[in-house]
Amino acid sequence: MDLVKARTLRPYERRKLNSMKHQLTNAVNSRHARMILLSRGSRPNRRIAEQCDCSPAWVRQIIHRFNDGGINGIYWSPCFCGPTGPKKFATEITEQIGEIALSLPKQLIGLSVWSLAKLRQYLIAQKIVSSISLEHLRQILRHRKINWRHTKTWKDSKAPDFWPKYRRMKRLDAKRPKGGCRISIDEFGPLNLLSRHGRHYAQTGHVNRLRATYNRPDGVRYLFGAYDLERDTLVGPLASKKNGTTFLAFLKWVRQRYPRKETLPIILDNATYHRKAEVLAYAATHKIKFYWTPTNASWLNRIECHFTALKKFALDNTDYRSHAEQQEAIEHYLSWRNRKRDISMQDWKTYRRHKKGA
Repeated sequence: MDLVKARTLRPYERRKLNSMKHQLTNAVNSRHARMILLSRGSRPNRRIAEQCDCSPAWVRQIIHRFNDGGINGIYWSPCFCGPTGPKKFATEITEQIGEIALSLPKQLIGLSVWSLAKLRQYLIAQKIVSSISLEHLRQILRHRKINWRHTKTWKDSKAPDFWPKYRRMKRLDAKRPKGGCRISIDEFGPLNLLSRHGRHYAQTGHVNRLRATYNRPDGVRYLFGAYDLERDTLVGPLASKKNGTTFLAFLKWVRQRYPRKETLPIILDNATYHRKAEVLAYAATHKIKFYWTPTNASWLNRIECHFTALKKFALDNTDYRSHAEQQEAIEHYLSWRNRKRDISMQDWKTYRRHKKGA
């Protein structure tokens, strides 16, 4: 068994092996170099295996590879190592990997989306690389700033009066009307009593569990929101229905919050109950001027983005059992968002003391 020995080393091979032996970033190359150098020092293969923490058969295989192919026969690269021999990643190859990852998978592999495993399989099948690990492929994509992105929906407004309405609303956003207070109005909901998934800090192996809700007999609620562009405040009551009657009551509630002498330019969408005769009559007699968003262009209403934050910080990762509890959470968020309370609701030391005593 010890008849398998490394051949005589050439001067440049000895220098290269001594350099590989001290590599800290590539333990495989370091181990292979030690095997060859120990073999040239007349060390038995079994003893070499003990010192290099491997089997004698593996020592003999490495020695055979060195004798046949020299240093290239035992050199291992974590990026690129296949039956055609070890290679190195070049800039052109990483650019090509990035180009393939950004290409449409439907045309290349007949599937609707890439995954790291399928991308690696395609790269190997096309002989772009001979071998690559999933982790290294992920690092290459990350280095080239190629990350997963969720697709988003987009509605293009086809309303014939889109541009006149758009310019009218942009002028309102750019400058406050004299003697007026700009307000954005919209409804948020329906708000069900159901478990909502979300994210939170947690240690490995522990996540919050939420119950399944098959029956929801308590109905829904709607938040009628009003965003004041001047004061940067978001307010609004909750109602069990969304119709012309509840909207008119909400409009009266908003009007009472401002002096009668002020004109209220209000931005809102084209919901049917927003255009009821009672609503339009009340607006005409109480200094309210409506700015209607174009069809399929609710993104022009600035309250929409504030509803996104409300959903994240008041509803995500929750499991409210009653509408009163859900309303209280929404009110807590609105009071913090409107700078009416500090972020702290309970002293940390008191909470920690009670938690330990429980």
